[in-house]
Amino acid sequence: MTDAVFQPFYKLVEQRTGIFLDKNKQYLVESRLAPISQAHQYPNVVDLISMLLRTPLGNIHNDVFEALTTHETMFFRDRGFFDTLAQDIVPAMIARANAHKTLRFCCAGVSTGQEAYSLAILLQEYFPALNDWDIYIQATDISNAVLEKARAGIYTTTEVERGLDAKYIGKYLVKVESQRYQIVPWLRSRINFLQNNLLEPQPQFPKFDLILLRNVLIYFVQKTKTEVLVQIKKQLQQPAGLLILGSTESIVGNPTFKGVRYGRICAYSHA
Repeated sequence: MTDAVFQPFYKLVEQRTGIFLDKNKQYLVESRLAPISQAHQYPNVVDLISMLLRTPLGNIHNDVFEALTTHETMFFRDRGFFDTLAQDIVPAMIARANAHKTLRFCCAGVSTGQEAYSLAILLQEYFPALNDWDIYIQATDISNAVLEKARAGIYTTTEVERGLDAKYIGKYLVKVESQRYQIVPWLRSRINFLQNNLLEPQPQFPKFDLILLRNVLIYFVQKTKTEVLVQIKKQLQQPAGLLILGSTESIVGNPTFKGVRYGRICAYSHA
């Protein structure tokens, strides 16, 4: 009986979010959905899932999808990547765009926003001349809940100190409570946080010079990865726009992308 409920539910989650689940993740599913089943007065998670499967998509479905989404992130995650961004990748982008002085950046699957703020801090620290350019930073996630936190830019002391140097804390954040800091308003205003499902077409988005899709594809099966990359490629500036994945991720067997090496970082552009 349990499998008869969970299997179609896993399929629904994958169709709507791209996240792959199976019986090995049942404990994770039950632990994350238990608070929702209790809040809505369902006796257990199985009864909650049964209701989800027989009713049209609604707010409670969105709450469930968000609960199952992993939101692991931190400021300047993988410091070596950001060093390469500052030393090699962004300078090359600036050289290419010097005539029109316009650059477009996207952080996809941004979670609570630390990656996007890290990028904005990096641009300010290393490339202050870009303040006179037309710079657009877009940050997207499927979860409205995490995007609300990202827009507010309020983080605990633990979250702040996990990745941010003291000099950056004093320069780009202000203490709002004893154990909480907030990104300064002018830096928050530089980032456009938008809800987005990576599996869906986004024709209203601009073409980006750089798309960061780091540590997102690891949650998808190969078919879903391919579908996501089709949509991402449509958003990538031609011919030199770059896509960068997480340090353990790569694009294998996809002839529409070619690798571009920057030290130990492999980016991808139009083939």
